[in-house]
Amino acid sequence: MRVLLVIHGYPPRYNAGSEVYTQALARGLADRHEVRVFTRQEDPFLTQFAAVDESDAGDRRIALRVVNNAVSRDRYRYDGIDTELRRLLDEFPPDVVHVNHVSHLSTTMLRTIRERGLPLVYTLHDFWLMCPRGQFIQRSAESGQEPFSLCDGQQDRKCAERCYSLYFSGGQEHYEADVARWTAWVAERMANVREMAAHVDRFIAPSRHLLVRFRDEFGLPESKLTFLDYGFDLARLAGRSRAPEAKCVLGYIGTHIPAKGIHHLLDAFALVQGEPLLRIWGRPRDPYTTSLRRIAASLPNGAGDRIQWLGEYQNERIMEDVFNRVDAIVVPSIWEENSPLVIHEAQQARVPVVTADVGGMAEYVRHEVNGLLFKHRDRRALAEQMQRLVDDPRLASRLGARGYLHSASGDVPSMQEHALAVEGVYRELLRHKPASTVEAKPGPWRITFDTNPDDCNLRCVMCEEHSPHSTLQVQRRAAGKPRRRMDIAMVRRVLESCRGTRLREVIPSTMGEPLLYEHFDEFIDLCHEFGVQMNLTTNGTFPKRGARGWAERLVPICSDVKVSINGASAATQEAIMLGTKLEHVLANVREFVAVRDAHAASGGNRCRVTFQTTFLDNNVAELPDLVRLGASLGVDRVKGHHLWAHFTQIQGLSMRRSLESVERWNRIVEETKKAVAEHPLPNGQRVLLENIHRLDPTHREDIAPGGPCPFLGEEAWVSTEGRFNPCCAPDAQRRTLGEFGNLTDKSLMGIWNGPEYRTLRETYRDHNLCRGCNMRKPAGPA
Repeated sequence: MRVLLVIHGYPPRYNAGSEVYTQALARGLADRHEVRVFTRQEDPFLTQFAAVDESDAGDRRIALRVVNNAVSRDRYRYDGIDTELRRLLDEFPPDVVHVNHVSHLSTTMLRTIRERGLPLVYTLHDFWLMCPRGQFIQRSAESGQEPFSLCDGQQDRKCAERCYSLYFSGGQEHYEADVARWTAWVAERMANVREMAAHVDRFIAPSRHLLVRFRDEFGLPESKLTFLDYGFDLARLAGRSRAPEAKCVLGYIGTHIPAKGIHHLLDAFALVQGEPLLRIWGRPRDPYTTSLRRIAASLPNGAGDRIQWLGEYQNERIMEDVFNRVDAIVVPSIWEENSPLVIHEAQQARVPVVTADVGGMAEYVRHEVNGLLFKHRDRRALAEQMQRLVDDPRLASRLGARGYLHSASGDVPSMQEHALAVEGVYRELLRHKPASTVEAKPGPWRITFDTNPDDCNLRCVMCEEHSPHSTLQVQRRAAGKPRRRMDIAMVRRVLESCRGTRLREVIPSTMGEPLLYEHFDEFIDLCHEFGVQMNLTTNGTFPKRGARGWAERLVPICSDVKVSINGASAATQEAIMLGTKLEHVLANVREFVAVRDAHAASGGNRCRVTFQTTFLDNNVAELPDLVRLGASLGVDRVKGHHLWAHFTQIQGLSMRRSLESVERWNRIVEETKKAVAEHPLPNGQRVLLENIHRLDPTHREDIAPGGPCPFLGEEAWVSTEGRFNPCCAPDAQRRTLGEFGNLTDKSLMGIWNGPEYRTLRETYRDHNLCRGCNMRKPAGPA
């Protein structure tokens, strides 16, 4: 088997846990397979993204492709890294790809791998996918508070204020604009990560704690999660020979970063009586190491003189250089470590561990059985446990003798058995390689143009752009950006490029109010010129000309006019669509329908009129009344979709949020169908229902299990700036599906038949957005 491992660093350049594990796994797999590693270095004097080929200095069987990324910081996507990965995939086509981290690399590597149809495994080593900082530790402390406080969960604005405020301008007058800008950045980052994570076939979690958090808090499907603890070179951890010393020796092994809690360890060590020694191993990392040494030098009772800074050790010599020189290891991490390698290594060497009572640390250390636990982030509690080891020299030997909790022998899993288990995951995925492709059509039958998304005269609570909860327009104004209005020449260019294709319908902006578009009359003229019909969504206010004036222009060219209405009662409608008056909307609909009917009666086009709604907890009970109202007015159809919950303030309005809300929705669906049967239109026809179907309560995340995408291979969207988009999902979410090209320099048909769009047609079911799309319909009867 040809295996490609991906990791953001590789020893000896980087020696943290995930890097050390990846090297060990590569060597374990290389006994039976051909293994390559894609990794990175940070060399400020090399060209950015320059790639060099190396090999593992300790195992020449393992070839490395090392790409330079010297300016990573908080960025998470790099086209240059994706390009280098593609080159390696061309040179070394693997059977499977196993990613161990994408921080400092590029999240979109996961999509690049999926584009090749390769099975993709991802080992979770920390919380980086669900936390932009990786460890749920806040970077910015409030005045007077201790730095590096724990975060209780990812929220976009909280991340902006507590972890990215160092990028703010500093001026109080700019504070809200800075918060809005970075809140949007975090939201985009999290949306991108979720979509990229959807490409992964199997996640391996080395602790049950980590598995549960990713399942419950990040929403990874349990079917994609596998618990598998790390494996180790047991020979390297055998034969401990502790040289006698006069004093108890405590040790710390690891990197010098705040999350590891060395500053807590130093303060706690100063409280321990009996003059023990503390030996600290790890590569110095400034400014942290210098600050830690300053703390040590200032400790009372001469504690600093009993602290030895021993630098980095070679992992192959951990027994001789570390475990033979300590009585116990302390893991004082202030974040919820998942499955620390050092705990396993110490247990295999029969060295007891003192660590915190949370996360994966407590999963592998049981108090007074194979180590000692202290209250997380409590210096005094840590000191009390270290004091016990100093006071009772036999305690360390007794606790150390138990070793690893989860085996009868006390031995940790060997790398040999671990590698075989990982191979089992690879083989399972190779046996069940999925395939789903949307058939290519000879061009779209309908195109939506985002003509004027910034122009609107209402503020609907669920609107991505204009809701009172949205910060997007605030951000645009703060950045001095002009209103987005499409150049009418773009519409003409696209229609010219589609002349002679199956295109038969176009839609002006569905975000904002399209009738406010300054070139709307020219848009209508282009429809006539190119022989396509218009499908319009309006908020029912009919600005500038009124309902009759617009009807006279629209009815001859429109296939459908959808009037947004979100309540059959004034109270409901006006609480959701802020700035509207239901009585005015209904009067406008009555006037529009009258023009439509007169035009059709004279032999002209009969434009369909639709009530369009968003299904919300506070309006769905009025759906049957909306049908009755529509029937009385001559409205042909009632259509809607479930809520895109852009904002936390409206998440509780989703009808998909719980089993109870789904069951309530299903009851309302039946009542609405009954209203259709009982209230025909004036012409005797029934009001049509669209997207008003029962939901499967066992599949709340997937609105239509097995249902196809209604847009891929069928429709296209063009942004104000000319960007090709594949669907109508909120802009930030649909951007996660990929970048397909811009119509300022490419033709629509060139993009339609291009490789990026083809890849999406082949892999769309991998995307969380597509699986949970509010627009899909069930494969079978509703």
